[in-house]
Amino acid sequence: MNNKFGWRLALLVGFVVLIGGNRIVSAQLKSQPSFIDQAIANSQPKMAKVFGASAGKVEGFATGIIVSKDGLILSSQGVFLDGRQVKVVLSDGAEYVATILKRDRETQLSLLKIQAETPDFFELSEKSVGQKGDWVIALSNAFKVADKDEPVSAMLGVISLRTTMEARLTKRDVAYRGELVLIDAITSNPGASGGAVVTPYGQLVGIVGKIINSSETNTRLNYAVPNSVLYEFVAGTASVTGETQPLTEKQDVDFGVVLFKLGGRNNPAYIDRVVRGSPAAKAKLKSDDMIVSIAGEKIGNLKDYAEALKSLRPEEEVLMIVKRGVEMVRVRITPRLKK
Repeated sequence: MNNKFGWRLALLVGFVVLIGGNRIVSAQLKSQPSFIDQAIANSQPKMAKVFGASAGKVEGFATGIIVSKDGLILSSQGVFLDGRQVKVVLSDGAEYVATILKRDRETQLSLLKIQAETPDFFELSEKSVGQKGDWVIALSNAFKVADKDEPVSAMLGVISLRTTMEARLTKRDVAYRGELVLIDAITSNPGASGGAVVTPYGQLVGIVGKIINSSETNTRLNYAVPNSVLYEFVAGTASVTGETQPLTEKQDVDFGVVLFKLGGRNNPAYIDRVVRGSPAAKAKLKSDDMIVSIAGEKIGNLKDYAEALKSLRPEEEVLMIVKRGVEMVRVRITPRLKK
C-alpha cells in the first residue's frame, strides 16, 4: 500500500516539475530576443516577388532576392520569364518592369535588373555558407501569398546535406547540374523557387531551387542553390556555363502528331498518326501510343495535352512518357514551332 502511494506521489511530483520546468523555459525564451525573428525581419526588405507569364497549369509567379544596391535580382528559371513583360514587386509594394540579363539552364537560375536603388540586399560569397545540421529559414512567395507589400512566408528547417547532383535529361524530368544544399523544409511549392534560404543570423545560404520532379518515384527534391554558385553565376565565372536565353514572345509548338479526337477533349491522348520527319517520328513514337506525361506533367486527356504544349519552348528537349500496349516507354523529344 505504501509502495503504491509512493509511486503515485513520485509520478505527481515529476509531472509538476516537468510542467514547472517548461513554464520557466518558456518564460526565458519569451524574455530573450529571437534571432530567427530578427533574421526574418531583416531579410524581408531584400526579397522580391516576380510575376510574369503563365501557361496552362504552370504558375506565372516566383520569388527573387536582391543582390546589389542597383537593382540586380536573382531568381529561378520558369515560364514566368517567357511573357512580354516581367514585373517585380519589392517589399514596400513598389512595382518595376524587369529586364532579363541572363539565364542558365543547368543551374536553373536567372538574373533580372530593375531601374531602382536597392540599398538592402543579400551579400554573395565565393565561400559556402551553412553546414550539415545547421538551422535555416526559407523565405518565399509560395502559393502567391504576397502580391504587394505583404511579407513573404517563412519556413524553418535544417540542412540535411551539401552535395552535387547531375540530373540528366535522360534520367529525370528537370535538368540540374552542380552543387546543392538539401534541406528538410518543404520548399517544393508553386512560386517558392528563387526564395532566400538564410541562417538564423541572416546570412544567405542560397536560393530555393526550381522544382525537381520525378515522375518515376512521384517525389520532389527540397534544396537550395548554394551562395557560392550564385556568386559565380552573377560574376560570370561559373565553370559550367549554360546557354543564355533572351526574353521571347510566346510561340506555339507541336511534336508532329495527330491525336484521336473522336469523343471530345476528355478522351485519352492517343496518337492517331505520326508526321513524317517530325520530332515524334525521330523519337520513334507510334500510332496507338497513349501520351501519359510531358515534362513531368500528367496527361489524362486531350485537354491536358493541349495545356501542356503551352508551357513548352521550341528546340528545348523534354521527357515524354507514353503507354505502348502494357509497356511504359520514355522518350526524349524536342518540340518544334507549330506549322
